[in-house]
Amino acid sequence: MRPVLIAAAVALMLVTADRGAVFADGSPSDPQQQLALVNQIRAQLGSNLADALAAQQQLQQSLEANAAQQAQVQQQIAEANERIAELDRDVAEAQRREAALAQRIENERAQMRQLARAVYQSPGSVLVVLAQSQSLSDLFTRIADLNVAGSRASDLKASLNGDLQQLQIEERKEQAARDKQLTERDKLNGELSQLRALQAQQEKSAADLQVKIDQTRYELSRLNRQSTQLAQAVADMLQQQQDAIIAAAMQSVWAQLQLWLQSNSVGQIPTSAGHSTKYRFIWPEPNSQISQPFGPSTYWFEPPYGSYPHFHTGIDLVAPFGSPVFAADDGVVALVGATSTGYGNYVVIAHAGGFDTLYGHLSTALVSVGQVVTQGTPVGLEGSTGNSTGPHLHFELRVNQRPVDPTPYLPPGGPSPYKG
Repeated sequence: MRPVLIAAAVALMLVTADRGAVFADGSPSDPQQQLALVNQIRAQLGSNLADALAAQQQLQQSLEANAAQQAQVQQQIAEANERIAELDRDVAEAQRREAALAQRIENERAQMRQLARAVYQSPGSVLVVLAQSQSLSDLFTRIADLNVAGSRASDLKASLNGDLQQLQIEERKEQAARDKQLTERDKLNGELSQLRALQAQQEKSAADLQVKIDQTRYELSRLNRQSTQLAQAVADMLQQQQDAIIAAAMQSVWAQLQLWLQSNSVGQIPTSAGHSTKYRFIWPEPNSQISQPFGPSTYWFEPPYGSYPHFHTGIDLVAPFGSPVFAADDGVVALVGATSTGYGNYVVIAHAGGFDTLYGHLSTALVSVGQVVTQGTPVGLEGSTGNSTGPHLHFELRVNQRPVDPTPYLPPGGPSPYKG
């Protein structure tokens, strides 16, 4: 409701300004000053428009990445369903064989019970068979045949029982595999729901951004026909609104990372040879200088975070353009992105223990998603892409998805090749 009221108020202000004198609001009457202010506001609106268009491009790329990830998850769900159906068939077949074998065992038991009952009820019949022997050797043969028949019946019973137990073990394994696939499918369905929720969020941000782009273009077209004071107020308002939308677009990078982590467990990563024994991270640019620290900022182009209107979520390191940027710790490359705003060309590495690092404004990335990297591996080259006023590296550390100051985890004394 609040944006509607703001828009209505701005429209009313514009109508009032059009009907009144250009300088009735206290704007300078000097034409040169007036022209300078108009040009300044035009530059501000133009910068706003450029940032919004760049953010729009980033959102479009994020939506495309989201769609690709959704397609991948849907394919995994289809494969899980196919595997579940196959296991259902295997379990049903095992149950059929088990039932048939159990019936056969029961038949054998019934026959042995009948034989035992017959011998018990008519013991003479066995003696008759033996008495009919023609000779001593024939008697021994008949006795041996009876023993063999009994032994074979006992062996058959034991064999059938062994087969039944083996079938039951196989059935339990297949049932466990089926249950595992069901759990995996449920997890994938959850990821798909999250991806769709993120898609809806991104689409809303894109729609909001398009409204701001249209408003900015409209204000640019009217700039010469309204007071500078009103134009400045409108420009500032649009900038604040666009900053919030652009910040949401940048946050989508971390939302994508969270979804990647749900599908790709980093787990415990073995410490690489040559890893620092004293510090968790090394400086990603050892021969650089810190140009902007972590924390609240006075720069208007820094996005809001928490209760702060402008907050720098990492540290900026300055070195010559094209300087190599190194992985601060062992890990797995989770994201590699390229946008014309925000982080520009960036690499995100997932580390053990819920630690993630981002390397932004690169001229180029040197790694690919899924690649395992060790501490000190070159991941990119310093550049000035995205929301950047000059060559530098934006190094960001997040612990359990929250940005933290990386300097306590780095060797003290500022950037250096020291590992310890």
